[in-house]
Amino acid sequence: MSKTSQIIIAIVAVIVLALVGGWFGAGFRSGGAAGGTENGAWIQKIKSQGELRVGIASAPPMTGEQPDGTMGGPNVLPLQNLADEMGVKFTPVAAEWSKMVSGLQADRFDVGAYLDATTERSLAIQFTDPVYTYEGVWIVKADSGLKSTDDIIKSGKPVAVASGTSYERRVQEFNIDMVSAEAIPQSITAMEAGRAVAAFGDLPTLADAAQKNKSLKIVRPNPVIFKSDSNYGVSPDIDARSLQVLNIAIQNAKNDGSFQAALDKAGVVDPADLGDLEMK
Repeated sequence: MSKTSQIIIAIVAVIVLALVGGWFGAGFRSGGAAGGTENGAWIQKIKSQGELRVGIASAPPMTGEQPDGTMGGPNVLPLQNLADEMGVKFTPVAAEWSKMVSGLQADRFDVGAYLDATTERSLAIQFTDPVYTYEGVWIVKADSGLKSTDDIIKSGKPVAVASGTSYERRVQEFNIDMVSAEAIPQSITAMEAGRAVAAFGDLPTLADAAQKNKSLKIVRPNPVIFKSDSNYGVSPDIDARSLQVLNIAIQNAKNDGSFQAALDKAGVVDPADLGDLEMK
């Protein structure tokens, strides 16, 4: 065999080895993805278990106990739609705000509803695109005379906040005494019972309380002291394709009007339409 022929054969061999190596490498990468990183493993898990488990803490009317005794609310509508499209059961799981992240980590539920994306939480779990954006406001007794954040702070009395909420730390920055509550409704109860002069929380929940009890009023901070996007929390190991499916479900519910219709039906109040609910 000539030297030239040997060189040609050697070159061809190198090319063949490179192609074979690339094929196997792609195959191994594809196989790894099917195990949980790139091929919709989270979605497959939901289909296999036959249910979409959603952790829901109390923040009515966005989330809370429904007439049938289960947890629900307009915030979870995109997830209910997704469960229907996937042909699986939508399973609400009662949760506490302070245990939402640990619940996801322990696989007690697949999604955490109405969960604000914070830096601290993002170190432990992942988040979907925003589902709803809200302001943080105060709720006080109508005869309290408190009309601003300054009035509330200068009163020198404790304020109530649900522990584990994203705005708990913001209220702590005012260096005032705080009454910690298990959930947002309990923080309102603490204020009504006189254990706090005001309660701080998300506008939909506090406005709902003021609608049901005319002796309560909303104090909307000016300037705003807290505003947040509410997302869905998910496992830190969720794959990109499955996360995209969740985000599409959120966007579809917004685009087809069903999400806004659910908000309207639940009586969620727009900040610009507080009217008599706001302390004057």
